[in-house]
Amino acid sequence: MDLLSRTYLLAALLTCIVFQSGAQEKNYTVREELPENVLIGNLLKDLNLTLDPDVPLSSPLQFKLVYKTGDVPLVHVEENTGEIFTTANRIDREKLCSGIFSENRCFYEVEVAVLPDEVFRLVKIRFLIEDINDNAPLFPSTVINISIPENTAINSRYSVPSALDPDIGVNGIQHYELLKVNVGPCISP
Repeated sequence: MDLLSRTYLLAALLTCIVFQSGAQEKNYTVREELPENVLIGNLLKDLNLTLDPDVPLSSPLQFKLVYKTGDVPLVHVEENTGEIFTTANRIDREKLCSGIFSENRCFYEVEVAVLPDEVFRLVKIRFLIEDINDNAPLFPSTVINISIPENTAINSRYSVPSALDPDIGVNGIQHYELLKVNVGPCISP
């Protein structure tokens, strides 16, 4: 059997193992900017994993987080209990989903392998990141100058540049207004 045939056979075998082992998905919702060690969920309970007492295990039940090279871990899974916690790397929705202009949806996804081989499962976990109001609206400039000619009609309108806010929905800009500030008479030369 040549190398290519062996590769296809191995891929087919792994696919069968994953499908037979009950590959699963689990969704959680988590607020952005939570501190380290906040409990998000418990895979053992949330996946309703029960062990058949008649099937001997080669090692105790374990949960292993599968990372892609270069990923910054935003969650930690306790190997022996399946509990999921936040890490010291804060979840920043605006950074995580920058360039995604969806009004409500920002996901962080990981995979967890449930071991040993006798109970193997690959679980895809999706975390829906909830936005919090952690950004202030910003105008392109801190000072906005508007020149209004002396002969301007009453109730004339002038536009000001829009503010930008990376937060979304109810945490984003709802409206803003100019406040009257008395600065004294302006005298031009």
